[in-house]
Amino acid sequence: MKKITVILTTLVIISLYGCGPNRMYHYGDYSSTLYDYRKDSNGENLARHISEMESIVAESKEEGKRVPPGLYGEMGYMYMKTNKKGKAVEYFNLEKTLYPESRVLMDRMIKSTSDES
Repeated sequence: MKKITVILTTLVIISLYGCGPNRMYHYGDYSSTLYDYRKDSNGENLARHISEMESIVAESKEEGKRVPPGLYGEMGYMYMKTNKKGKAVEYFNLEKTLYPESRVLMDRMIKSTSDES
C-alpha cells in the first residue's frame, strides 16, 4: 500500500510540474499585438507589434532568457516590410546565429532584401 501511495504521489507531482508556465523564453504581449496586426494590418498596429517584439528582446536579455525562436526572423521581416533593409538583414543574421536550423530560410530572406534593391 505504501508503495502505491509513493508512486501515485510521484505521478501527481510530475504531472503538475509539466503544467507549469514555460520559463525558457519571455513572450511578453506578443500574441495580443500579433492578433491586432493580423486583424487590421495598419501602420499603427505594425508599429505596436514591432515595439512589443523589441521589448521582448530587451526583457529576455534582462531576465537572462533566450529570445523565442523565430522572433528575430519575424522582426527582420517586419523591418523589410517597412523598407528598413539594413535592420532587416541584421535581425535575419541574429536569427540564424541563435538558431542555426533557420540558416537556409534566413539566407533566402537576406537574399530577397538585396533582390528588391
